[in-house]
Amino acid sequence: MNPDVALLNNAVWLASWEKVSREDIRRLLRNHTPDEAVDLLKREIRGGMPDAEEIERKTESVSSHRMGVVIYGSEDYPDILINIPDPPVVLFYRGDLERFLGMPAIAVIGSRRCTAYGRKVARKLARDFVRSGVAVVSGLARGIDGEAHRGAIEAGGVTMAVLGNGLDLCYPPEHDRLSEMILGNGVILSEYPPGTEPARYRFPERNRLISGFSRGVVVVEAGKRSGTMITVNTALDQGKDVFAVPGEVTRAFSMGTNMLLRDGAGVVITAADVLEPLGLARDPGKSGETFEPESDAASAILEHLSIETLHFNQLLRLAGVGTAVLQSELLSLEMAGVVMQHPGKFYSLK
Repeated sequence: MNPDVALLNNAVWLASWEKVSREDIRRLLRNHTPDEAVDLLKREIRGGMPDAEEIERKTESVSSHRMGVVIYGSEDYPDILINIPDPPVVLFYRGDLERFLGMPAIAVIGSRRCTAYGRKVARKLARDFVRSGVAVVSGLARGIDGEAHRGAIEAGGVTMAVLGNGLDLCYPPEHDRLSEMILGNGVILSEYPPGTEPARYRFPERNRLISGFSRGVVVVEAGKRSGTMITVNTALDQGKDVFAVPGEVTRAFSMGTNMLLRDGAGVVITAADVLEPLGLARDPGKSGETFEPESDAASAILEHLSIETLHFNQLLRLAGVGTAVLQSELLSLEMAGVVMQHPGKFYSLK
């Protein structure tokens, strides 16, 4: 068998064996090559053995979808995963995993059901992270996850999507186009072989990889019992820093994040609130980058604040926009680190 095909075949066997725990397979791989481990499983543990024809079909799918594979114990296995609880036995991926692993990463996560505010914040934070040379990790889910990936792509950065199903399937299906955009400058990854359907229990499993690949985890919006909180717990188990974006105390979508803040999570208003504690902030004097307003309203706000500190109502009149638009633009400018709010709803350039 061709060595490359043998590697893919071994990866599919190891990822498909039922009734054998990941820890048992890792124990085998600590003392044996993947070839030897598969042979031992075939001889010693017949229970849960996958069908050989099914393995062949899955291996062909790995090859036809141009997936790469990494097996636990190999030289190319990501160092950042080795010491997390229950590291994956096999990683299937599409895209440039090597490039992703060459840079620090931050997870940006949140609820599938989220507000317009949450979507905007997730997208903005992701853009700012990648502009600082940091990759963004999320789960390709609806809501906050999707916006995090889009923000990273918009800024020309690297993003990783960790799936709870096989890479030959796109879930949710409406993110098919987004998946292809991620592959243009990032990577899509799963520990599950092709043909694995999305199932409720697999998403908590994949969450340990979202946090595992990250230096820190940022929660944008999450309900009190949101699945996002599972990722938070895995991040804490892995010793990762957790940050949260404040939300209205009356909103159910903000209950989880506000509880995290109450319990000691880092407060996120701008990307710098995450980058600086993690030691990832760039020296602004060396970056050579200048802030570019993203709208006419933002340009008008900055022009007026360059002259003097102004009250919200003064800005409302001078900028010529509605209250909701002004609130949204000021939030974006605060998150970008160019405007700061003072007591009494006064604003100035930072």
